[in-house]
Amino acid sequence: MLRAAAAWSWRLLLIGAALAVSTWVLVQLWTVVLPLVLSLFLASVLEPLAGRLRRRGWPPALAAVTVFVSSVAILVLIGWWLVTAFASELSHLQDQVQGGLAELERWAVEGPLGLSEQQVGDLRAAIEEAARASGSGLADQALGTARMAIELVAGVVLLLFVLFFLIKDGELIGRWVIERLPSAHREDVRELGRRGRLLLRRYLLATALTGVIDAVLIGGGLVVIGVPAVLPLTVLTFFGAFFPLVGATLAGALAALVALVSGGFGDAIWVLVLTVVVQQVEGNVLQPFFMDRAMRLHPIVIVVAVGAGILVAGLSGAFLAVPIVAVIVTVTAYYREQRDELLPVEDAAG
Repeated sequence: MLRAAAAWSWRLLLIGAALAVSTWVLVQLWTVVLPLVLSLFLASVLEPLAGRLRRRGWPPALAAVTVFVSSVAILVLIGWWLVTAFASELSHLQDQVQGGLAELERWAVEGPLGLSEQQVGDLRAAIEEAARASGSGLADQALGTARMAIELVAGVVLLLFVLFFLIKDGELIGRWVIERLPSAHREDVRELGRRGRLLLRRYLLATALTGVIDAVLIGGGLVVIGVPAVLPLTVLTFFGAFFPLVGATLAGALAALVALVSGGFGDAIWVLVLTVVVQQVEGNVLQPFFMDRAMRLHPIVIVVAVGAGILVAGLSGAFLAVPIVAVIVTVTAYYREQRDELLPVEDAAG
């Protein structure tokens, strides 16, 4: 028993070390890895559209250019509309959120908590200090901002470049990779690639549909309650669907703060009730209906995955955590199926 425990211990240590090294490498190369991963996500949805055009007789290059340019144009138009719509309401939303925070501070002093103004001020100062503790000076912050802008532009260019060729030559690239693997593993990799693409496509489409329904329900409820700045809050609710648990919580908290200023604690409570009801509808109705079984993970798994993603890669890690775990579950299920198919054959041979 001790020998078996020792054998498993060093195996687990090796696996843990390999995971730690892999995570460190990914974090160091995150500026390159993130655009590549996002391009795979988008290609899982767009490449089948180009495939349909090719099957109808379109040249591969023309099909890829048509799908790529149309998709980018649609995204640019949506982004332009959001920017123009937000510009008129963003300052109002910011004022409402600041007013909500001030109202919470007043409640902390005059309400049941009974904190002193000094304690509330110290807490606010500590939070503000932690929020701006990312720089050691104005020059360092400016340099960091410039570097971030350069990395963002480079990441977008890399994403678009890789996305175009995945749309155009995705099947050829996959075939080229598979042909260079040992023959014993080619079929497994081909099947896992097919399942992975299908999983990513279903995840994006299901999450987008869920986000639209959440946004419509939350937006309609905010209109009924009489909360201002409905459009920005509705859009934030939609994008929050792509960040499980974290996005919905932040969007609901912002809406409650705005409602607190505009209508008092009564409206804020109604917004919180609305948020909880919509989340229950999402978790118990929308996700089971839209999501594939491999993507319907237990809430504990989602919490752990999102928390780990935030610690490793921040907001982008929270976005990628759940689909990565879903892909791991899919791979594990595939090899379990292969093992279950081989067991009766081995028993018969024995």
